Amino acid sequence: KIREQSDIPVSIDTTKSAVARRALEAGADIINDISALESDPEMAGLAAESGAGVILMHMQGTPGDMQKHPTYTDVVAEIEAFLKERLAWLHQNGIPHDRVIVDPGIGFGKRLEHNLALLRALDRLAAPGIPVLVGVSRKSLIGMITGRPVDGRLAGSVALAALGVWHGAAIVRTHDVA
Repeated sequence: KIREQSDIPVSIDTTKSAVARRALEAGADIINDISALESDPEMAGLAAESGAGVILMHMQGTPGDMQKHPTYTDVVAEIEAFLKERLAWLHQNGIPHDRVIVDPGIGFGKRLEHNLALLRALDRLAAPGIPVLVGVSRKSLIGMITGRPVDGRLAGSVALAALGVWHGAAIVRTHDVA
């Protein structure tokens, strides 16, 4: 239905190639895989053959355990190295860099201090010409800073999105589009 009404790019959030395939057939343009295409061995081939864009996100752990004990020696350097390794892997698997967006995974296996360090260093996290996406909308880090519940985090979401853009983000994922 969205595709019938608009030509704006549509992404599918999934780690499953079967779900991504159906969404692409229905008109989706981008695969947003929180596992950086590591969960499903068929996902990279699907992305390559379909010509879909790919959002390459970092996450420490799995959705079930990522917030239990996230630890880093140098969060920025480690995520920068991870993204560069995954970009090289994508290229080797037939997905050119001009179809890739990187996402440091704010809130995905990171503590407050990790998230803030990443927001300050977004300009380091991608190869030249590869856009960086940040998803900070309504995140728990805003609640930690402001003490606000999820439905009271609009101002914090806008502030962190602006900070992300200031530091190099080209794309902001948000709940409150207007």
